[in-house]
Amino acid sequence: MIPDYLKFIRIQDKKILPFLFLVVFIMIGFYWKNNGYEFNQSDIYYLSGIVGILLFSSIYELKAFWAYKCVTKAIDFSFFSGKKLGRMETWCSQPFVASILFTVVVVVIIQGFYFLHSPMYILVTLLAISPIFMYIVFQILRTSYIKQVATAAVERVKYKHLYFYIFYYLFLSIILNILTISPLKRESDFSLQAGIFSARVVVAMFILCCIVLMMNLLFTRLSKRYIFLGRLFLKEIDFYFSVSLPWPAFYDKPFWLRIILLLIIEFVWIILVTMLLAWSGWQLWFEIYFLVCFLPCIGFNYLHIYALWHRDFLMACDMYFRWGTIEKQTHLW
Repeated sequence: MIPDYLKFIRIQDKKILPFLFLVVFIMIGFYWKNNGYEFNQSDIYYLSGIVGILLFSSIYELKAFWAYKCVTKAIDFSFFSGKKLGRMETWCSQPFVASILFTVVVVVIIQGFYFLHSPMYILVTLLAISPIFMYIVFQILRTSYIKQVATAAVERVKYKHLYFYIFYYLFLSIILNILTISPLKRESDFSLQAGIFSARVVVAMFILCCIVLMMNLLFTRLSKRYIFLGRLFLKEIDFYFSVSLPWPAFYDKPFWLRIILLLIIEFVWIILVTMLLAWSGWQLWFEIYFLVCFLPCIGFNYLHIYALWHRDFLMACDMYFRWGTIEKQTHLW
């Protein structure tokens, strides 16, 4: 029996809301810990940026997911019969526009609370209301995207290759990482005043890169096969989206061996970077210094994600052809 749309989203929302709370608690908790368990007015924009990026990540591929649900007729969408999509709704439902508007609203709310309550109450309020606001926006955009799927028409391929798709994801992840670790520039362990080529700074940066890499790898475990299937149905990607893996020799080694090799390379790379800065006398912002030191981890993350998403894309292609065969047999009956 095909489930009704309202019944399906009730079941789905029971999973989405706890997940949003978990992600927001983790990211804001890391920022709060890196900031020495303090919260100042200057942190408002950083926290709002973190929440805005989290919202963008949760809605960016939402339309593709519902395209998969609509085309495969996995849900009864009679609830949307006769409902039309307005021009303003189409514009506001764009992931980038919706995320910017959401971030501005969060900034205004936090600024208002800052003048009325102590910083600790503001942090608790932010942790409590941010996931709920994200969930409300998620619900509104979900309805909008389902109405868009029926009239979606793509004249050209939106994503030509998996390379670019991963670049977009990594770019967003790097911005989120930099916002989260930015308070550490005030920590003594990361202070460059005692000398750029300091064992304390090298070890602290190495540990920081390992922690950030671990968090990035943790979030890449979410499967993309239904997202890719939805984009195939929307014709936003084609079957040449990912033809082969970029570095086969890298994937021949077991994961634990790749991690060990990465840690060795990462530690040596941080030493070389600090030696170069000490020799040249350059003064870099902490965020730039972290980004340069994190480059080996970015490369590893790229190759790791490529393997996962390449496999998901192949599975999506297989499901796409199977669905085509099922559709033909249905028409014959």
